[in-house]
Amino acid sequence: MKVFSAFSILILLISMLSCNNADTVATLKKVDKKTGRSAAVKPETDQHFDINPEELLKDFRTWYNYTYYNVRLAQNFIPLDQDSISIKKRDFLNGLLSGNFFAAKIMEQDNVAVYKLYKLNKVDPDIKSTIQQAATNELEHLNMEGKALPDYRFTDLNGKTYNKANTKGKIVVMKCWFIHCVACVKEFPDLNKLVDAFKDRKDILFVSLAMDKPNELNTFLTQKQFKYAVVANAEEYMRDRLKISEYPTHILTDENGKIIKVTNAISDLIPFLEKQANRTAL
Repeated sequence: MKVFSAFSILILLISMLSCNNADTVATLKKVDKKTGRSAAVKPETDQHFDINPEELLKDFRTWYNYTYYNVRLAQNFIPLDQDSISIKKRDFLNGLLSGNFFAAKIMEQDNVAVYKLYKLNKVDPDIKSTIQQAATNELEHLNMEGKALPDYRFTDLNGKTYNKANTKGKIVVMKCWFIHCVACVKEFPDLNKLVDAFKDRKDILFVSLAMDKPNELNTFLTQKQFKYAVVANAEEYMRDRLKISEYPTHILTDENGKIIKVTNAISDLIPFLEKQANRTAL
């Protein structure tokens, strides 16, 4: 099984840092549906970031640090191809998966990041493979989004049962984890704060699926506070029904049980939760 690994960390955080050694700035373009030609778009509110591909790709560390702080594939973003033409997110991720491109942040438009594909020529093979791994991960998550959460009947450590019938009309925030996953446990304090932030919302449920046995979890949770409901012995559901291979994995579903977001980083899920919570506020 995989644990929350190095390449997944690439999409955890974002920073307003830019690469200051650059000499070119890409321009947003749109396609005229009648002519098929592209035309430059002048955004009303934007912030440009200079990109120097050769500098960014000079070694793994330089590329990694740039990507870590600037590229969050799990978040909403405007995807552009190498010609600065707007494309679908799936096509963007497939471009990364091909091993022929890397992603760079060229702009923020109305607080939404704009990522562009840049050609990946002769480069460190570790950069190429890590890009492909990250793209594979995000495509797997994207394929889950928009689908209904597979049928379930969970009973937590306190004896409360969760199924599609009694969670209908509620937003569900689900975490997949296990005791010996260091990254899973490390994020407990942040998850507890999230539960506290929505403690007055009875229509939002925080449920976690754990691989471990009830007695192991009960002992462990006396030492580590975790405010999610905890369901034991859930490995089969996570592996066979959800096809989870990375831990932690967070899943957000709407009031009809449809998956809105899947991500390995809770920071990437929070904006989607906030949006859904605001939409359904009583």
